[in-house]
Amino acid sequence: MALSLKKEFDGCLSEDFKTAINSAAAVAENYGIKIYLIGGVVRDLIMHSSVKDIDIAVEGNAVDFCRLLEQNLCCKISALQENLLTAKVLFDNNIEIDFASTREEKYLKSGNLPEAYNFGCSLEKDVKRRDFTINTLAITLTGDDKFLLIDYYNGYSDIQNKLVRILHEKSFIDDPSRIIRALKFKLRFNFEFEDKTYTLMQQYLSKPDKSIPMERIKNELYQYFSIPKKDIYNNLLKYGIYKLISDKPYNQFDENRLDEIQKYNIIDNISFFYTSLLIINDEEIFINLTAKEMKIIKEIKDLLNSKCNNKKFEIYKKYADKEKLALAVYYIMTNDKTLILFLEKLRYTKILINGKDLINIGLNPSPKFSKIFDEVLKEKLENHIKTKEEEINFVKQLIKKGE
Repeated sequence: MALSLKKEFDGCLSEDFKTAINSAAAVAENYGIKIYLIGGVVRDLIMHSSVKDIDIAVEGNAVDFCRLLEQNLCCKISALQENLLTAKVLFDNNIEIDFASTREEKYLKSGNLPEAYNFGCSLEKDVKRRDFTINTLAITLTGDDKFLLIDYYNGYSDIQNKLVRILHEKSFIDDPSRIIRALKFKLRFNFEFEDKTYTLMQQYLSKPDKSIPMERIKNELYQYFSIPKKDIYNNLLKYGIYKLISDKPYNQFDENRLDEIQKYNIIDNISFFYTSLLIINDEEIFINLTAKEMKIIKEIKDLLNSKCNNKKFEIYKKYADKEKLALAVYYIMTNDKTLILFLEKLRYTKILINGKDLINIGLNPSPKFSKIFDEVLKEKLENHIKTKEEEINFVKQLIKKGE
């Protein structure tokens, strides 16, 4: 039975979205080109979820079609990817839509980008390359069957039954990052893994190939960790998905501790915060890290291996020059309350004098300046001195004592 989604189209999309889509559809009709809403937008319309991104599949050359849009409408191509025949179009109402030529894909090697071919193929061949049945759905935008749902893999039924299902048995072998994506959809929509999908996932995770290119896994992992859900870290452990990149993840994650440390606004990259916990115990790191990420990992390890007494100056020195994210990960792993003392009472303490002030007192520049500054900082942290004048007087006392 044919299912029309015109009601969902009219009720769930903004007027600006509908205007842009209908304008593109009118041009397609005039030139006899078939276009379709495809993927996530259709899934979200069926689920009555908010729609943020629009993808349209073109049975033909999407770049040529977008040039027709430029000729016939008030819009412009804002980005092109010639090798995949895809384009972004910005309409005059500031709506941007992605247009992609239908195509087939094949994976020559696990974990690598697929090779695209047969551009302009039928929609049925195009959807075979997609990840999960819930993302294979399309809505036709042209012809007599406009707004009818096209469902080659029973994705509509899987949405109704709240299931995440892959399309074929080699799906996770072709692209292991789909395992992370499967969990993302499960948590985002409160779905369950379809039984065979879960079995194939666990089969791959029993012996994951860490020699494959890890960029796609890292990118998918960062997207997963950015979803605003509780227990996203522990779910990665629960289903064994950490095995894609880690052998010994930190496994005592406490959401209450996270809530506590987030109050201090030191987690400036939530995705790498979680990723750090996954890889911090590994002797070999399998994903590529940026220079800053490597610095953070080193600082976390340094903090874990460091010791200090409870004197304010020692606490300050331990934490003051560390990346904020390193401090957050350290606290999650240790519950070290001296960090809370630092964040609440000590971190903004700065001495007011500088080298020029010491020279004006009569001292010659030397390595002793650093020791003097430390002594001033100690006094300031203990709240014995506050003003610049008091700092200078304290230095003068040190000189008198011969320190």
